[in-house]
Amino acid sequence: MSWDLQTGGLVGAIELEDIRTCLSVTYSVCGTMFATLFHSGPAFVISVHNVLFGMHIYSRSVDGRPLNEIWTHGEYLRFATMESGSITTWEVGFASPHTPTRVESLPVPDGFDPSREYRFHPTSSRLAFTIEESVLVWDARDSKFLLKSTDVNGHVVVSMSFSPNGRSFVCGIGNLGIYLWKESPTGFTPHRKLVSHTRDSQPLLSPNGESIVAFGGLAIQLWRTMDSVTPLPDVSTPTFQRSETAFISGFSSDELLAAVARMEDEMVVVLDLKSGIARLTVDTGMKVYGMRVAGSIIVIVGDGKIVTWNLLAGSDVLNPKVNVNDSVLTTTFNYPPFPPWVSRPTPSVSPDLRHMAMMGWDRGSGNHRLYLYDVPTGQYLASAPAMRGICPWFTLDGCEIRYILWRDVERWGIIQDSESNVTRLGYLGSSTHRLGEVPWQSSRGYEVTDSRWVLSPSKKRLLWLPPSWRSDRRNSMWSGRFLALLDRELPEPVILEFEG
Repeated sequence: MSWDLQTGGLVGAIELEDIRTCLSVTYSVCGTMFATLFHSGPAFVISVHNVLFGMHIYSRSVDGRPLNEIWTHGEYLRFATMESGSITTWEVGFASPHTPTRVESLPVPDGFDPSREYRFHPTSSRLAFTIEESVLVWDARDSKFLLKSTDVNGHVVVSMSFSPNGRSFVCGIGNLGIYLWKESPTGFTPHRKLVSHTRDSQPLLSPNGESIVAFGGLAIQLWRTMDSVTPLPDVSTPTFQRSETAFISGFSSDELLAAVARMEDEMVVVLDLKSGIARLTVDTGMKVYGMRVAGSIIVIVGDGKIVTWNLLAGSDVLNPKVNVNDSVLTTTFNYPPFPPWVSRPTPSVSPDLRHMAMMGWDRGSGNHRLYLYDVPTGQYLASAPAMRGICPWFTLDGCEIRYILWRDVERWGIIQDSESNVTRLGYLGSSTHRLGEVPWQSSRGYEVTDSRWVLSPSKKRLLWLPPSWRSDRRNSMWSGRFLALLDRELPEPVILEFEG
């Protein structure tokens, strides 16, 4: 089937008869024809079709056992077969039903079994395969091994992938994770090991070789490959148990770090936004309701406590795990009673880490109130009537608290009386909120439309969010060019970076 990529409409459908397994597809350079290699019964068949008219041009059985790739070479279609201990490359015109001609034959090493997982890179003539407990890469043109790795260790190799230039190689190995090698003067050398939180991930290198996308179970994971030139220790993606609660997050103002956690969970993960690596895992020992990252400090608001950690502590260790015993400061405060329509509090910490604000319930008056606390001491400072507002947040200067009341933004100023040393909240009025004023809108002009397109400040379409990522706007958060999707339906938070 073919679709018009501008309208999304179906152009036409081409039926390929007797296909049992489609092994490979490639387009002609002009884009008007495509070829498929498929397994039909005991035979292997190459079939060529015209894209514009949906017309079948020809089909041809392949003599011998083809490797699982066909590719385009100029105006020709090429494929490779295994015969008599060698890899033979064949060539035929896209629109020509003539007999394919032999291009070259290259030797195959002893022990290669095409019935097991392998990958052939035609441009560089490199063959990746496994023998017993080893992953090997063979340079067929120079008849030498570029890689002999014993990392399989009895586990099943799920998938292999070369970068388009053949200089990077990635391999998914059962539940051991994903291994990445890069070309060096002596062959392929280890670059990184990535520990996936899903079994049997199938990795695929991007066209520029700078990132890896891995498919496994219900998850799609993405890593960058350019973060270092030396092998790194295991890098694990944080995992979260599926529950009925959404995630919460906090971004540093310099957009270098983000902290994520399940609402009411006890574990908080701090991510390096440049590399995607977990910088710190915090076992708070309490139900988490809010957080703020500022410089090297993270403040976490929990069940009756405000706890502070220094992110630089243990910075020489990759993803150290800390708990409340490693904290810099712990203060205790009493939550105000919650209103019956709020099942969980939503505290917010000011950017300067001085104050915490949250919604509560005054049993004496029976009204909702906005409560203000001092973070270093946990002391109650002031409160004000809050109607039925939700999700308070601080302005960047930390001098004002805002929250949404229906369609308007209610504004309260933090007023410090220097003579009496008393802090109070002063009402500053309400207004219809402007785009980018609330936490789930971007202050830099990015926008998520009702059709779930992410638009740049110039209204250019950057990304269409898949259905499983289409969380309610209030379950997402913008921070500069970063968008965090925090919906309860997601198995883990999704953080996207946009440019342009």
